[in-house]
Amino acid sequence: MTSRKALLVTLTALGVVPVLTGAAGVIGGLRLSPDDTTTTPYFDSEYRFISVWWLAAGVLLWWSLRRPQPRAAVTRGILAVMVLGGLARLLGVVLAGPPPVPFLVAMAVELLGVPALLVWHRRVFPVRS
Repeated sequence: MTSRKALLVTLTALGVVPVLTGAAGVIGGLRLSPDDTTTTPYFDSEYRFISVWWLAAGVLLWWSLRRPQPRAAVTRGILAVMVLGGLARLLGVVLAGPPPVPFLVAMAVELLGVPALLVWHRRVFPVRS
């Protein structure tokens, strides 16, 4: 398998996470939270709203992969936002303590795996002027 094909397969698989978890968050709200968090209508509403953005990120990632070279900036933008989300999670750990394990795993992927994917993407799909 070529590096290009492997990258596209990896990014396609990565897109499954926000699509599935985003859809689950929209439909199930905080009832599907991995801890015993109590909720209010405010937090449930906010969680569902954010879940739509997460779902959209996955769909947009898949869309960008259909034409990977011309849409490379879109792919990189989505990945960069994932890294920023990981930094926000890290700030939350510092200020509020560690979240449940699934979110720690997500943070590790966002801060370690996604930057590696960005570097790989730059090598496989260089920006053409």
